[in-house]
Amino acid sequence: MGDFITIFVLIKPKRNIMKRNIALGIAFCSSLFVWGQGENAAQTSATPEALSQKVEKFGTAIPQEKVFLHIDNTCYFVGDTIWYKAYVTRSDRQTLTDLSKILYVELLTPDGYLVERQQVEMLDGTGHGAFALTDSLYAGYYELRAYTRWMLNFGLYEHPHSKWTELMFYFKSMAKDFFRDYDKIYSRVFPVFDQPQTPGDYVKDMTLRPMRRYFKSDKGKPKLDLRFYPEGGDIVEGTTGRVAFEANTEEGKHIDIELSIQDKNGKEIARTKTTNRGRGIFTLPDIPAGEKYKAVFRYEGYDYTYALPEPTKEGCAMAVVQKGEVVNASIQTSGLPNPKPAIGLQIMHNGVSKAYYDIKLDDGGKATVEIPSDQLPTGVNQFTLFDGKGRVYADRLIFVNHHEYDTPQLTVDGVKAQYEPFEPISLQLQLTNPTTGTPNVSLAIRDHATDELTYDNGNILTEMLLGSELKGFVENPGYYFEADDSIRRQALDLLMMVQGWRRYSWKTMSGIEPMTVQHMPEQLQTISGCVNRIEDFRLAYGTYVKEENWLPGTGTMRAPDTSVERDATIEDIMEAADHPNQENNGLESGNTTDNNPLTQMLQDNQRDPFTTGSIMSNLKEEVNVWPTFIQGNQTMDLMQTTENGMFYMKTPLLYDKYILFLPAADKDKGQDYIKDKMKKDFTNEEAYPDYFVKLNRFNPLFPKPYSYYQDAPRYDADERFDSQGGQTSFTDRQLATITVRTKRGGLRKLDLSKPALVVDAYEAFNLTADYGMSTGTHNWVTFPQQVALTYIGDMGMDRDYFLQVRYDGKPINLKSTRKNVAPQRMLNGTQIEIPPVITAGEGKMEAYRHLRNLDKLYIYTDYAPREQGSSRYKGDNQPDVIIDYRLFPNDGYQPTYRDRRYVLDGYAVCEDFYSPDYSQKPLPDTKDYRRTLYWVPNVKFDAAGKATVNLYNNSKPTVLSIQAEGITTTGTPIVWNSKN
Repeated sequence: MGDFITIFVLIKPKRNIMKRNIALGIAFCSSLFVWGQGENAAQTSATPEALSQKVEKFGTAIPQEKVFLHIDNTCYFVGDTIWYKAYVTRSDRQTLTDLSKILYVELLTPDGYLVERQQVEMLDGTGHGAFALTDSLYAGYYELRAYTRWMLNFGLYEHPHSKWTELMFYFKSMAKDFFRDYDKIYSRVFPVFDQPQTPGDYVKDMTLRPMRRYFKSDKGKPKLDLRFYPEGGDIVEGTTGRVAFEANTEEGKHIDIELSIQDKNGKEIARTKTTNRGRGIFTLPDIPAGEKYKAVFRYEGYDYTYALPEPTKEGCAMAVVQKGEVVNASIQTSGLPNPKPAIGLQIMHNGVSKAYYDIKLDDGGKATVEIPSDQLPTGVNQFTLFDGKGRVYADRLIFVNHHEYDTPQLTVDGVKAQYEPFEPISLQLQLTNPTTGTPNVSLAIRDHATDELTYDNGNILTEMLLGSELKGFVENPGYYFEADDSIRRQALDLLMMVQGWRRYSWKTMSGIEPMTVQHMPEQLQTISGCVNRIEDFRLAYGTYVKEENWLPGTGTMRAPDTSVERDATIEDIMEAADHPNQENNGLESGNTTDNNPLTQMLQDNQRDPFTTGSIMSNLKEEVNVWPTFIQGNQTMDLMQTTENGMFYMKTPLLYDKYILFLPAADKDKGQDYIKDKMKKDFTNEEAYPDYFVKLNRFNPLFPKPYSYYQDAPRYDADERFDSQGGQTSFTDRQLATITVRTKRGGLRKLDLSKPALVVDAYEAFNLTADYGMSTGTHNWVTFPQQVALTYIGDMGMDRDYFLQVRYDGKPINLKSTRKNVAPQRMLNGTQIEIPPVITAGEGKMEAYRHLRNLDKLYIYTDYAPREQGSSRYKGDNQPDVIIDYRLFPNDGYQPTYRDRRYVLDGYAVCEDFYSPDYSQKPLPDTKDYRRTLYWVPNVKFDAAGKATVNLYNNSKPTVLSIQAEGITTTGTPIVWNSKN
């Protein structure tokens, strides 16, 4: 092994940074940056127009980012490799982003467990990579998830959980961080089938992970889900309003029904039918005061009655209708105080204001606004009706299509109807408009024989224009673009009313509701975190914060008595939008003529990358953090002094895995002290470090539930149950159920061959510490509970779930069944029974109590995080959790350390796609079972916009499926597939 090359770099934070530079998040401060002042912000706005101007500034100064992943195939088999190309755009321009340079792409199991997370380097708003579907995985519908760190500032909410679980964390803020969730993260779901029994025999069998508990399918009256969506948001007394609805089964399958809308006396007011995907619409005329409506219908021989939302006594009803070249917004008011407040209508597209209108009400409280449709861009447009105090009266999404994307941006020639085994294939690609600059295009060529029809089949056009703007999953989005007829236009408008979601919150953009910025757009690799004093924590069966460190009655930690000047806030960015050329423009970032204040902020951030986060520290005095990066035979030492107990620093440029040591020491201790400490107790995992250092883990933790159509094959989506009445393994995503043995269900024998997940013990320990459940010192008593919460969660229940610990398959604790055995209650309420006699021998048991001996943790459970809240988990059916400790074989061990030590991932390294060369005649016994014949993440075009692709067929007669995705330099999506 070669000698280590050591580089020592001292980083000192700058205390005085140019005040007027828009450097959001550069300063180290104990509070987060907040835009808006809540209700106080509205008091400063006398007119709706003033609020609309703030929205306009926000939309251009704080753009969002969108992601699309192009993958090489429509389905996979265990053992395959998933190849992907990522495109990230910015909302204000629709072009490839120059904000973020790092993308995170995750592969999740059908149950919602993380398989792998990759950090993808983006130099031009794109990146590519690959995931291997290893033999240890099981079949099912897997999910790819992708996001930038900047995207995690938007659409935040708190994931449902038990408040008792928060006692597992040092600070309540750490619990809030752990349970932070997000409305919208890019997702792509696809089927993974069993590994072929015979090479090349691609039978589409899908055997899911075995579950212990089985159930009988419900019989009798079907449970339905009927929801109503008044246009604009409310049914308002004294107005005439339209109401959209959606009817589904309990599982989410669309159904066709006919509704009778009746008043409180049973008189029919309207009759309507579903028209598309279980959706329909009806009109409520002249809604009287105190009225209560209901919907009555019959389905599969059963009668149903659902109440409509109750009408509000005062407000505004808004109907938006597209008629030819004009969009009409009809407004009715009722019950508003006199004099009636001034009302404005703002129209946004991709978060950017496109139009504003002062609404002039007539004597009857009505108004109509005619908007030329050519003023509204193609895509989703958001109509918001509001007053000068920031009250939103009505909100509506519409889709406008000017058909400028109908013209293909790319053609592919030279495709034959069929290719013989090993035949050379040559395709010619031609850009239709090469003068606009070189686009970014990825290309997949595959064997059509194994293509799979799914509902999750969007392309870059449908995702950027439609899917990214709507809540939840849009099945088969290409349907809305196949033709421009009245049926599809009506279906698309119903989609806007039923599935509409506000990616761009008008109240946030106007400053009515505060926005907290916790993450900066990442342009460089960084590490961030906080340092805490260990003596401030009590260790029993968990950790608690000393009471004197909490501010009385606030539930928050007492801030250290330090004063650090804040360099810029979101208000500064908004002010800079009015004066884009004021003072220093900073370094170049993407567009050298870009005066966008966020871009200027990023330019400054490259020089002074200190940001804040919601992490918290209890330091009384600042300390030095001494990270050491190790990769191969090279090391690099850095140092930074904390500010308010936090650190944020650039790292070396790192690819693949590397080791990070992260100690901290008093400021008067130098590097010699750190080196001396490494000579004493450095590898003693039971020794306490000077300070507890934790990294800031910001990645989303919780998977979203699949909709009915995300994990249903299109060719049998209407047949979710087999002939025996049990759920089929092919489409069941909750608990695999094939055979019913008892009326109530029961338990099978635990199958130890397929754990829910297998995790590295040291990595699990690091995660529990960074989430705030331990002090960075391994405690064998509390470790199982911490691991269970980290990977399983609390199931969203106040009720305890049983947690069993096993040592290499042997259970150490059992469920309490005897009165003379009192279970211990741990911090998260998990009941643990410790047998009075340890039969394995104290010496053998001792090995499992030390982190250095632990190799892997095998976790078994029927619980699927993707199905949190499912009725299947109620009562006695609450899943158990088993954590099986596995030692290193042959009495092996790994070094463990007093201070924090990590194995982290740098940028993912992706090998080139292998394409064989059969220019020389292959040998007679050559077998080629490739399904993806060719994959290139970046097609190279010449100056004339031409590209030639050469490849060879596999070893059987093949019909090609070809799919190209990309985007032009001006932001126009590129889509070409062999169906064209």
